[in-house]
Amino acid sequence: MLGFYTPTLSDAQWINELTENCGQIGCDISFATTYLWRNKYNIKVCNYKNTLFKAYFNVKNADKVDGYSFPVGELAPKDALAVLLDDAHSRGAKPVIGMLNKTNAEILSHLYPDEFDFIEELDSADYIYSRENLALLPGKKFHAKRNHISKFMRNNPDFCYKPIDSSNIEDAYIVAHKWNMKNSGDNSELSAIREALDNFDALSLLGGVLYVASRPVAMTIGSKINSTVCDVNFEKAVEVDGAYAVINNEFAKAHPEFLQFNREEDLGLEGLRISKLSYNPDKILMKYTAVKR
Repeated sequence: MLGFYTPTLSDAQWINELTENCGQIGCDISFATTYLWRNKYNIKVCNYKNTLFKAYFNVKNADKVDGYSFPVGELAPKDALAVLLDDAHSRGAKPVIGMLNKTNAEILSHLYPDEFDFIEELDSADYIYSRENLALLPGKKFHAKRNHISKFMRNNPDFCYKPIDSSNIEDAYIVAHKWNMKNSGDNSELSAIREALDNFDALSLLGGVLYVASRPVAMTIGSKINSTVCDVNFEKAVEVDGAYAVINNEFAKAHPEFLQFNREEDLGLEGLRISKLSYNPDKILMKYTAVKR
């Protein structure tokens, strides 16, 4: 049985070392995502033979595993998956492996033919964008976005964008808190944002705050998946029309070191799906769940 435990900030280094070059660019692979959502989803990790095993334990029954992620590290997939299945068996759990990308789903299917059913998780698919497109908004397909931003700038000539640092962390939280009060009855995301801001440097996060008349109206927080892909963990805007489009654009312009931005899933929400599609994603990264027959 693997020795799973709740991740702490001290786990950042070894997890980042194993995930940065694994080829996966899903939002769930990053340490920041794992750490910030560890409490809500009871996420636990284990380093076995320099391979990251991650499991989602039942929130109400701490001894029950609801599912695993695909292992990442030095063990070959065949050996790592055998360890995972043995752990599930030792816990009396039916093996479920979630957040699989297409490549990992194919590896699992090849190694265990006809042993798993694969479920396409459209609501969990990640939207992947070219940073250059988000920053420059080129061509006819971004005409409406450019107009939206131009209107915001005409109406708010005193706007400014500032990277998040120790001087404006609380401004970022003010935006998130206002958004949560108006839009959400669930405080788990607000709690994750609070923790992200409190551990901004320790988690190596990136972010920015948009101001109008010195008043914070939008915020964003991102994390590095690898050297070329940034995950946009949180993005909130309040009060001012066009603030979402501007914070998105300004954040992309501020980070030319990345080639792609993962703006995460739409959760099956029609409005969010329409919004994400309106930015013309380069790719929609499908996710799959594999359930042992």
